[in-house]
Amino acid sequence: MADTHDPIRVLHVDDEPEFGELVATFLEREHDRIEVRGVTDAEAGLDALADHDVDCVVSDHDMPGKDGIEFLRTVRDEYPDLPFLLFTGKGSEEVASDAISAGVTDYIQKGGGTDQYTLLANRIVNAVEASQSRRMLTERTRRLETLIGNLPGIVYRCRNEPTWPMETVDGEVEALTGYTAAELESDRVEWGPEVIHPDDREAMWDAVQEGLAAEGTFEVTYRLRTRDGDTKWVWERGRGVYADDGTVEALEGFITDVTERKEREDQLTQTTARLEALFEESPDMIDIHDAEGNILDANPQFFAETGYTEEEVTSMKVWDIDQTQDPTTIREVWRDMAVGDRQELDGEYTRRDGSTFPVTVHIRRLDLAGDDRFLVSSRDVSDRERRDRKLEQLRERSRALNYTRTVAETAQLATDAAAEIIGAELSSIHLVNDTGDRLEPVSMADSVEAVFDGSPAYDRSAPPGTRAHFAWEAFRADEPTHVRSTSGTEEITEETPAESVLFHPVGDHGLFIISSTNADAFTETDILLVEILANYLEAAFDRVVREETLRDRQRRLELLHDATQELIRADSRRAIADQIVEAAEEVLGFSVTVVRFFDPDAGELVPVAESDAVADVIPERRPFTADSGSLNWASFEADEVRVYDDIEADTGAVDAGSGLRSLMLLPLGTHGTVSVGETAPDAFDSTDEFLARILTTAAETALDEHERERRLRESRDELRRQNERLEEFVSVVSHDLRNPLNVATGRLDLARDDCDSEHFDAVERAHDRMEALIEDLLALAREDDTATDLAPIDPASTVRECWANVETGDAELVVEADRPILADERRLRQLFENLVRNAVEHGGDGVTVTVGGLDDGFFLEDDGVGIPAGQRDSVFEAGYSTSDEGTGFGLRIVKQVAAAHGWEIRATEGPDGGARFEVTGVASVDE
Repeated sequence: MADTHDPIRVLHVDDEPEFGELVATFLEREHDRIEVRGVTDAEAGLDALADHDVDCVVSDHDMPGKDGIEFLRTVRDEYPDLPFLLFTGKGSEEVASDAISAGVTDYIQKGGGTDQYTLLANRIVNAVEASQSRRMLTERTRRLETLIGNLPGIVYRCRNEPTWPMETVDGEVEALTGYTAAELESDRVEWGPEVIHPDDREAMWDAVQEGLAAEGTFEVTYRLRTRDGDTKWVWERGRGVYADDGTVEALEGFITDVTERKEREDQLTQTTARLEALFEESPDMIDIHDAEGNILDANPQFFAETGYTEEEVTSMKVWDIDQTQDPTTIREVWRDMAVGDRQELDGEYTRRDGSTFPVTVHIRRLDLAGDDRFLVSSRDVSDRERRDRKLEQLRERSRALNYTRTVAETAQLATDAAAEIIGAELSSIHLVNDTGDRLEPVSMADSVEAVFDGSPAYDRSAPPGTRAHFAWEAFRADEPTHVRSTSGTEEITEETPAESVLFHPVGDHGLFIISSTNADAFTETDILLVEILANYLEAAFDRVVREETLRDRQRRLELLHDATQELIRADSRRAIADQIVEAAEEVLGFSVTVVRFFDPDAGELVPVAESDAVADVIPERRPFTADSGSLNWASFEADEVRVYDDIEADTGAVDAGSGLRSLMLLPLGTHGTVSVGETAPDAFDSTDEFLARILTTAAETALDEHERERRLRESRDELRRQNERLEEFVSVVSHDLRNPLNVATGRLDLARDDCDSEHFDAVERAHDRMEALIEDLLALAREDDTATDLAPIDPASTVRECWANVETGDAELVVEADRPILADERRLRQLFENLVRNAVEHGGDGVTVTVGGLDDGFFLEDDGVGIPAGQRDSVFEAGYSTSDEGTGFGLRIVKQVAAAHGWEIRATEGPDGGARFEVTGVASVDE
């Protein structure tokens, strides 16, 4: 309801201004809340309503323009709820009826005296207050309906009986229960026995009755069972509706779903319990302080590690405990943190006894009921800092492992590091020996020999219960083994001065052993450091072994290079064989070596050289044949290197059972084989095979070279004999044939002077043919097999010059070659002149000869009759000719010139059917 002191703003409409002023004066005098604004007609009244706030209209009826009823109807159209009083001097039933029909609030007839103004004032106040009450009631009803419509639950009225029969129910009924409001209101579904959870029905009834008896209201939380069988938690608040005699007529109240809230509360309860347990039982120090640094609370671990009591701690500031924190600086850190933010700091706490220890501090800002609080979790990091220092020392030592050169140096550096950094005074490194049956010490701390009464070594064959057996078990396990107390384990029954031991395998190299005379002597940090050091040690051993292998390989390669030179200088096959055995033994370190050469006549691999150790290991060597079944012959026949790690492993080796175990067979091409053996299995690694291949390859090359030299010597001897015969032949041709021919030619000239005969021309032609034969024979006999005076030659100009030197008659030359070539000019002229002469002689009168270029040479062709396909390979044979005038040596000379240059020449058919000669394999000047 509106405040009773608010003014009541009245619009008075009357066509008599003086009367209007009088009414205003009396009304404002009668009631101090009334404020009157007067106008003289309806139109002015409508304007006033539009421009001003008005709580009530008082209007005359008879006015110029719109009368009071028309004015009322207009007001009702725009302001349907505004109080409107008709104050008129016309008192007829008709006017009253029309006014009521138009929606007048009250009707007052003007009269005499001042009492009428008192009445009018009261009617105005009542009308305005009634209107305001109606508006407030309407608004309250609207709000209530909106509230009910938006409440997350239901409102109800029910009887106070155990079954809680519902009279009315509204809101989210079906969403909450699965039942409709109609089902509950008709009692088809009863709230008590069907909706309330059976385990809560009795407790819920008791709680409601206790609340009604105490204050007439109640609050209760209980469970519902929905139509679908789901369980929900609800919160209900209600009151009793009482009769005049004080009995409860009904209950009215509100029910809402609190399932999620209930679950959150349960979870919060559990979380709170866990947090409390965490706070009390945490291994970390936890404290809470305010924005001023006052420590408000701390957990037992905080008191235990600092030595302060709870009373002492809660009277201290943060910087009293952590004196590394400056109060001004740390306050700024806290101030810059938002609620929920976290900070991590390093600090140093001071104990009650004055000692200090490093801590890592985690701070989180909280808002607890509007108060700034800081939750601090701190952890003593003394062990971590010690570990970090040791790790840094270990990193420095480990870097030194990158520069060691020997296994012994590497092992000693690791042993010293273990003693210095871990404090392991009984550390040692044991490596597997060459035979693989013993872990032998390669490096020990100074006190090991004194404690163990010597240098302990561990045989692989040691019985269970011994230290050696356990060491081998740890090595084979390939993972760290920690024995906290040897006296407390059944795996080591042998008496030992070491009470706690760490065995850490170092790859396949051996064991890193850290031991102590005290039980449980090694911390987790020690174990971590040993593991890191062992890993670095393994990498260092791998590197050192690899580098030693490379250095050994380099050394052996250098020695092998020298041995290879000796192989090349050897003057016989037997000397080469002896050199192979010497290099295999002295350079490569192979003890059992046999060299066999293949005898093609006998079809045997015959032993020709062997090392001294052969006779001590295997029986007398005998030749191997194809049907001997020997591995040696199989390697020779397949021409491939074969390595046998153990010939006793069902290899079928003829030397099985002789004591020989490892075998490597290397063929020497077609010359024979080299056999290398050792009495231990798995004796050869990849380096041995690599170097042995180099030796046998060099030996094969030396044998090939020796064979070539032998054949060259034989060829030179044969060539010398041929040259001697050729010189004799040239002498015969030059002197014994040419002199009688010269005599015959002279006699023919004398005979022409004495007489004339038709036979003289035939004799002269015969003489000319004989002269040409002699010249060609001499050319063939005197030329070398190679062309040595190579120079850039223009084939176009050369062939034109040759054309001029040959009797060509009516023949025509076409030159298309334009690429310079490398050739012996004198011999190239021989080639062109003989090819031109051959074309002119066999092509016929008027033949056209064309010379052109090929991709890798040149060609010469004519358009004559050509060469039959079946005779093209024969034309290059000495003495072959299809012309009566030819000597049969011209194309043979052409073939010889081409071969001397390393060229190929072939006869084929030209595009016009004539003969075509193609010379290929010719080098150009650009090449």
